[in-house]
Amino acid sequence: MTTATLLLRAWDFDPSVIAGCVLLIALYFWRTKPSRLQAASFLCGIAVLFLALESPIDTLGDTYLFSAHMLQHLLLILIVPPLLLWGVTGRDAERLLRIPIANRIERALGKPFVAWLTGILVMVVWHWPVLYNFALAHEAAHIFQHLTFLISGTIFWWPVLSPVSQKRMAVMPAIFYLFAAAAANTILGIIITFMPIGYYPAYVHPADEIGALSLVRNTWGVSAQIDQRLGGLLMWVPGCSVYFIGILLELAQWYSATDQAEAEGKGELETGAILLPQKGTQ
Repeated sequence: MTTATLLLRAWDFDPSVIAGCVLLIALYFWRTKPSRLQAASFLCGIAVLFLALESPIDTLGDTYLFSAHMLQHLLLILIVPPLLLWGVTGRDAERLLRIPIANRIERALGKPFVAWLTGILVMVVWHWPVLYNFALAHEAAHIFQHLTFLISGTIFWWPVLSPVSQKRMAVMPAIFYLFAAAAANTILGIIITFMPIGYYPAYVHPADEIGALSLVRNTWGVSAQIDQRLGGLLMWVPGCSVYFIGILLELAQWYSATDQAEAEGKGELETGAILLPQKGTQ
């Protein structure tokens, strides 16, 4: 098998995933009027979700490469939820929160401390080898794992990217929130990178279901040791980069708001100076 063959043939096209993506798109455009930028963000989120679950990333991650599985998890936790939240209009989010049960859930899980703890704990617990290996060996548990990544990722990002402005954190607390998440992500990435090989045994001696093992080990040169190190580094470096990008966006928003406030204040002073009578005139 060649790399090109793998990239062309190792697609799942699971009907349930396709139906889920189509349903999300249909619900999104039903009775809502997003801007072009919002619609593009939401559709990009759905596209990344589809690629994470149906492309060769999923095939490699399920059988051959821990690093591919880690990439899949990062997409579900750090990329899909922000893109979907950016795509939701404030009006639609407010309409949803008028539903009593949705409002109660948001009040319980939308608090920054609860949201942070939920997002980080779900990520850490599922990478504990016992649970990770169990999910890899049982399809139902694997599906549940992916769902919890998506849900907990959305909960985590809600206080920072909520479409309802009153629900979003102020800039400095949001920066601390994201920095603390980056620190936790770094610790987990370091542990995985330097832990002994063998805690994820399915990738040490993978079942060669589609005949790609020779390609992975010989052509690509990815041994079990390199694979685990690469997976840890993906969690450590690109994973933390997403949080730091969020911090930079918060800082940019803060500077923009400060400049706007200064400009408005200057305009009010100039207007007041024009309206004041000049000295010596009655």
